Amino acid sequence: MENEVFQIAFPGMTIDEDATFERVEKELKAAALYKRMGFVRREAALTPSYAVKENTGFTGISKQTENIAIYNVDGEEHAKLTYDRVAMAISRLIHPHKEIISTRYMSYPEPIDINVWMELNLSERTYYRFKREAMSELAYALRLEVVIDDTEKLAGTWQEVGREFDFR
Repeated sequence: MENEVFQIAFPGMTIDEDATFERVEKELKAAALYKRMGFVRREAALTPSYAVKENTGFTGISKQTENIAIYNVDGEEHAKLTYDRVAMAISRLIHPHKEIISTRYMSYPEPIDINVWMELNLSERTYYRFKREAMSELAYALRLEVVIDDTEKLAGTWQEVGREFDFR
């Protein structure tokens, strides 16, 4: 059965649902981690190493502190933007979809599917149908769809939609 959200959003295109849903789950888990812990900063390891090292002739200078500072600034901004985008997309879902996604992915500890559908008083089939619809809507809202290129379908390759305009 074809996914209705993807049929409406991308008429005539083939969407790789498994790859798309993996990307959505990855984004949801990153947002849940930021919600729970905030941003975890990296620190430079300034303790000297007393191991004997042979001279390899490499005279490059390590920019460890610079790289850590860049990560701490850019990483925190990226994590906050990811969380804000995901939270806004979840807030725009209809009620049963919002409840499933919030309970399954944005709570800690992360429950398994059976616990979620039992808690929400849904049948297994209804739960998975709603979850699939919610994941499809989130993929569309967050521009995480993976489109299978028809010309390269035989080779098994795929391309990502919206990446050339996504300034994350």
